[in-house]
Amino acid sequence: MDLIISNLRIPIEQDGVDEYLNGAAQKLEIGAENIAIVKILSKALDISNKEQFYYKISLVVTTDDNYANKSKFPVYTEQITAKRKAAKINDRPIIVGFGPAGMFAALELIDLGLKPLIFERGKKIEERSVDVQRFIRERELDPESNIQFGEGGAGSYSDGKLFSRRNNNTSYVNRVLQTFVKFGAPAEIEYISKPHLGTDVLCKIVRNIRLYILERGGEIFYGAQMTDILISAGRALGIIINGEKEYLASAIYMALGHSARDTFEMIHKRGVAIEQRPISVGVRIEHPAETVNLIRYGEKYKDYGGLGAATYSLNYTNRKIKRGVYTFCMCPGGEVVNASSEQGFLVLNGMSYSHRASPFSNGAL
Repeated sequence: MDLIISNLRIPIEQDGVDEYLNGAAQKLEIGAENIAIVKILSKALDISNKEQFYYKISLVVTTDDNYANKSKFPVYTEQITAKRKAAKINDRPIIVGFGPAGMFAALELIDLGLKPLIFERGKKIEERSVDVQRFIRERELDPESNIQFGEGGAGSYSDGKLFSRRNNNTSYVNRVLQTFVKFGAPAEIEYISKPHLGTDVLCKIVRNIRLYILERGGEIFYGAQMTDILISAGRALGIIINGEKEYLASAIYMALGHSARDTFEMIHKRGVAIEQRPISVGVRIEHPAETVNLIRYGEKYKDYGGLGAATYSLNYTNRKIKRGVYTFCMCPGGEVVNASSEQGFLVLNGMSYSHRASPFSNGAL
């Protein structure tokens, strides 16, 4: 039988599967030779005691069905995604935008046996990376190929943090993480706390997703901006690309990035209902990574190799005036980047590579 063992505390210096096994065996009060690890469910760093850091581990172990104290531990049941039926759509669905939303929409449609037509105003990730590096070195901006626009969306050149809000359904979160692993992410992102990929890993994942979609009959058009939408009797019938070519479809998925201001303006003028969302606007603050490490980890662990650059989260509310400040999108061992997508406008973002080895860390305030 498979049982869930929660809240194992492993000193970080002893981190390893053997210690997990021994810890689980002690909780079960049986020999380690009588159990085997099936799956790690979660792994989080506990730095509350600056003299000794721990990893908090939850995992699934299998043991004999006759184990005497099984009622003390939850039984683990693997969630199996129900097989979905092919969708009844007579034509090929259209997806506008090939960032994260467009990619996941395409993967879902492919799984349903459909072959979507995908339109992306920017370039594929390899060509886009060349344009991004040119902009960083020479300050030569391509308004259609930059940190905001192109295959993979703005997320391809970001810190690559993967987290969910508390009210998210766990099964959906797991599906997203499993999809990343399927296309090249390290398997550990399925269980570690605050998983991180980095822009170098994200770009490879984006390429792998593209190839998967193309191999299964999807089509992707680059340099293809939706410039109009065809509407009749209050129903969308198709789109116009680059002011020239019409594409008709009974299902159109709008996967626009937030920086596609011209496209939002167009669909608003065409009568499409748009609801404004609240956004966080702040400034980027950059610090030496070693300073943040010292504050968060303390003298003993500030240079400990397995921990990586430290993160932080701060907030303060003045209850009298009902206003506050808080940090968000913190990038340990990262860098501040110019994420402009339009001439004459400045947008800053934070990003990092998978190793998070920059001497600086930054956060938005």
